[in-house]
Amino acid sequence: MILAVCANPSVDSFWSIEEIQKATINRSAEESFYPGGKGIHVAFALRELGQRVSTLGVWGGMTGQWLKQQCQENDITACGPEVEGWTRICITNKSTTNWDETEFLGAGPTLTDNQANSFVSAYEHQLKQQAQEAVVISGSSPDGFSDDIYYQLITKAQSFDIPTFIDASGNLLTKALEAEPYAVHINCDEGHELTGYNNPEKMTRWLTKYCTLAAVTAGADGLYMTHQDKLYHAKYSIDNSNIISTIGSGDCLFAGLCKANLTFEDPRQWARLATACGSANCIYPKLGMLDKADVDMIFDQVTIKVL
Repeated sequence: MILAVCANPSVDSFWSIEEIQKATINRSAEESFYPGGKGIHVAFALRELGQRVSTLGVWGGMTGQWLKQQCQENDITACGPEVEGWTRICITNKSTTNWDETEFLGAGPTLTDNQANSFVSAYEHQLKQQAQEAVVISGSSPDGFSDDIYYQLITKAQSFDIPTFIDASGNLLTKALEAEPYAVHINCDEGHELTGYNNPEKMTRWLTKYCTLAAVTAGADGLYMTHQDKLYHAKYSIDNSNIISTIGSGDCLFAGLCKANLTFEDPRQWARLATACGSANCIYPKLGMLDKADVDMIFDQVTIKVL
């Protein structure tokens, strides 16, 4: 079992508005809705890869209940507190103009101290009651959590000798690094904010001061990954005409990295499966998800270099 932590899940939606106009009505031609939030994307990707997985979140109002139901229908155990404020809605616009891939991200509910404490208690219960192979912590947190919430979760997992994988940004990540998690994943924008570097190789090496396994994604330039003083570069090229959306690609890559780390001994295979998962997301029509058949097709075509 892997526990995927998603403190701030969402209902993700594709809208279709060709041109967004200010201070007037904008109508979408069509909408579609999917389970979302970085940790939820990770959980769904892990389940598609055949991994037993549960997810810990804060489930708010009607949107939270819908999201929780979607998890359960896909054989993903959903745990954590239920609150009145609605789980956020995040919109990605699809169009043929420069408004394509424009995102509008909701904030999520504001938690009371008791609700935040209930979330941590549910986490501790999962660590004690389930034989967790790993804990994967992803994304933002709603108002009501302190900036050191992920630091707390990492140290609690470490007390059970459970490896922690984290994908976050800003103060949440800065605080979390102090706990020295097993693995860290960020993208180049987050890496520049964190390290001041523009080069993904330097970002990745910088991260190794705080973790055993460091991964930086650089869009079409692929994945940079360090483990035991070796830096790996994994890449798979996709024809632009086949890309449906890159939203959730990093989350699916992160799921693949975790799954591979528990499955293979060779770090090259970790980078290969991670890259295949991130790439499979780009060509799959459901937002933030992947199809295992696409992962299997891409896997052997990923190129790996040791830098």
